[in-house]
Amino acid sequence: MRRGIWLALLFCLLWLAAAAWPVGAKGEKEMEETKRLAVVTADRVNVRQGPGVPYRPLANVHRGEAYRLIEVKDGWVNIEWKPNRTGWIAARYVALAKETAIVQENRLRLRQEPSRDGRIIGHLARGETVWIIKEDGEWTEVIADGAIGWVSSAYLTAARESSISHQTGIVNASSLNVRAEPSLKAARVGRLVRGEEVEIVEKKPGWYKIASQTGLDGWVSSAYVQVKGGQANEKEAEAPQSADRSLLSAIAPSDSRLYVDSWTRGPVQALAGKTIVLDAGHGGKDGGAKSADGVKEKELTLETARLLKNKLQSYGARVVLTRSSDEYVPLSARVAMARLYQADAFISLHYDSADDQQASGITVYYYDRFADYGLAQSFEDPLSRLAALPFRGVAFGDYYVLRENDRPSVLLELGYVSNRTDAATVATDDYQEAVTTAIADAVRHYFE
Repeated sequence: MRRGIWLALLFCLLWLAAAAWPVGAKGEKEMEETKRLAVVTADRVNVRQGPGVPYRPLANVHRGEAYRLIEVKDGWVNIEWKPNRTGWIAARYVALAKETAIVQENRLRLRQEPSRDGRIIGHLARGETVWIIKEDGEWTEVIADGAIGWVSSAYLTAARESSISHQTGIVNASSLNVRAEPSLKAARVGRLVRGEEVEIVEKKPGWYKIASQTGLDGWVSSAYVQVKGGQANEKEAEAPQSADRSLLSAIAPSDSRLYVDSWTRGPVQALAGKTIVLDAGHGGKDGGAKSADGVKEKELTLETARLLKNKLQSYGARVVLTRSSDEYVPLSARVAMARLYQADAFISLHYDSADDQQASGITVYYYDRFADYGLAQSFEDPLSRLAALPFRGVAFGDYYVLRENDRPSVLLELGYVSNRTDAATVATDDYQEAVTTAIADAVRHYFE
């Protein structure tokens, strides 16, 4: 009898252990899965209530943003898009990553295939943070600002993991936007000014989630927050020293380089170290479009380029004009200048014309989805805010100066000279002042 009781107890214990084992194994698998991140690779993706198009959209996520992965099911990915809020996005618009790495070489080539013969689709800056997808021999597949490609593994180092709990930061920009989400596309919820102290409560590559003493909380660019007892961010490199001056180069994760004098604090000029090539369309024997009132496109583009040059230089950029007078410059020479000066951005300025004399507004054109689209998108917000002319949007354009250009490049059509109202508007000093300010803001935000 006593032996039977012991056998029954032993059987119960074995059954409980067997039942518990799969649960434990599953739990470990789920814990491992939650360490993976889903990085968005499309410009704007719906987060849905369930894994399918019929389900109601809950929110939007954007290119380059990373979220905790919960589950993959039937071509859909379940993510935590807000604390304790989950939703589903189409798997074709995300790449799965486990960790981040820091680029150790300036202008590191991003290639389409893991080979030295692979097509170059972009360049990465030293200090930039990338998401790692997988490795293949001497090559690593990464996500950089929404673009996916391969880089040499030799020029990557693992990102340092560090706790930022209870850290205090000081704003070192004159005006710093606070956003609802860690994205330049997210809604602004407020502003901070230089010298304000904030508590850093969370970190994502290039962003800090902060809480201010005035009750304002949200996400800010980590490049503009000086951590008490540390640098503005955790990636730093010293520039060569000269006899009378040394510079500290703080490398921001979004490929912007902010130069700080060794005896001062905070960023001095947002575009320092950047080379911008401005291409004033047409010129010389090529007059371009002409309005009914005699306004010539070649004259407008040169005026715009000269004014824009001054504004970009005020932000610290080195600006090169493809032409500085009424001269004819072949298209091939314009592209060659972008390559010669290793332009960080090439901007071709034009004014449009159409048979439909009612056509009106501003259009931004790009050619390469990987190399150019991010630059083109940066113009959307500043140009759409102009009251003088409507913004027609960002579009693909098969133009020589874009197609043959291996530098990030866009072509801007800044109004229709074939439309009498547009032609009268674009010729005014007020419009030239407003549109060049908007373009300069777009370029500045692109490098932030």
